[in-house]
Amino acid sequence: VTKTVSKVDSKDSKYDVYKKPFMGIYPDDITLKKARELNYKKFYGVLVTGIVSESPANYYRLLEDDIIMEIDGKKVLDDEILDKINAAYHVGDKVKLKIFRNGQEKTIDFMFGARDKIINEKGELVDKKTGLLNVEKTNKKGKFSVGDGGGSWIPVWFQPDVTDLNKVLSALDFGNETFSEKGFLLQGGGGKGNVGKGWFIGGMGAGYSNSETTKHNWIHYKNGILDTALVSRKASYKVKFGGVTLDKRFALSKHFIGSIGFMLGGGFNKIDISQNDNNGAIPNYDFDNDGSGQMDDYYDYVSNLSLEKKYLIFQPKAMFMYHFLNWLGIRAEAGYILSYSTKGWKTERNGESVKIVNEPTSNMNGLTLSIGPWFGF
Repeated sequence: VTKTVSKVDSKDSKYDVYKKPFMGIYPDDITLKKARELNYKKFYGVLVTGIVSESPANYYRLLEDDIIMEIDGKKVLDDEILDKINAAYHVGDKVKLKIFRNGQEKTIDFMFGARDKIINEKGELVDKKTGLLNVEKTNKKGKFSVGDGGGSWIPVWFQPDVTDLNKVLSALDFGNETFSEKGFLLQGGGGKGNVGKGWFIGGMGAGYSNSETTKHNWIHYKNGILDTALVSRKASYKVKFGGVTLDKRFALSKHFIGSIGFMLGGGFNKIDISQNDNNGAIPNYDFDNDGSGQMDDYYDYVSNLSLEKKYLIFQPKAMFMYHFLNWLGIRAEAGYILSYSTKGWKTERNGESVKIVNEPTSNMNGLTLSIGPWFGF
């Protein structure tokens, strides 16, 4: 944006205007008097009071008395906000300008230029002196922005070890693979912010739950007589994890970035088993009630069983993101969860704590894959 305030020394690296996105307009805050003259009834916008020759504004035919209302959907409230919005773009970025002209609103295409470049007849940025194309180098440190941060809904495909958990369920007359050992989709969310030099700190969490019901003919003695009862058992499985994230981003191009980092936090595996028939009950699964180390009698029954194990989680990961708008992109991430538990499984039978003799060895180690939208940059 060109202003009539003062001249800036282009040799001063602090004010290197030749590297900043350039519109080529003389902007001013719109007054009520001017708004009435132009029949403009909004309470925001920046008035164009002049156009710089050989500038993007001149190429795209902006005119004096045009009012710039929005840039890519962002409202231009005043001259100061216009500067802040423009600072988020790079030379060569293409946007949509919403303007007010001759009593009508219209949207036009616009590309930011630079003070030492012009737009040729093909719509390309070329050097003013040489006429050569403006070719950006992507391997120069700091050439492209790594963004400011954002957040989103995060779906995660997770492949933990549930083999031993399925064995527990199989012993209680569920299927051999009640819960998929190939993985399942967790739903979650997260966000992060730029803390400087390409480092981003944030947090995320995700969880999954599913249940399975089985019907079983329970043969038992009732009042001294052999009896059969059809009972229904329900097994619910839950897994959740979350924590603090730290990432280092790298700008691979103007719209494509990558990052490496990790999450540090916690998680848990949990199985709840219940039986909805009062005449029946869930048989024990290797409970040691008396401390002898021996499995209790199979015919000592319970109606509710809960197994839970908590873990410390460390997840190294890598991410790639393509942002096609300043506020919207698509991200893909791959990681691997490493889990550690200081305690065994917490087991409750009918609300009372018990010990499992042959407790499951399943943990939360596993591959994570995620792809989805990202709001922000």
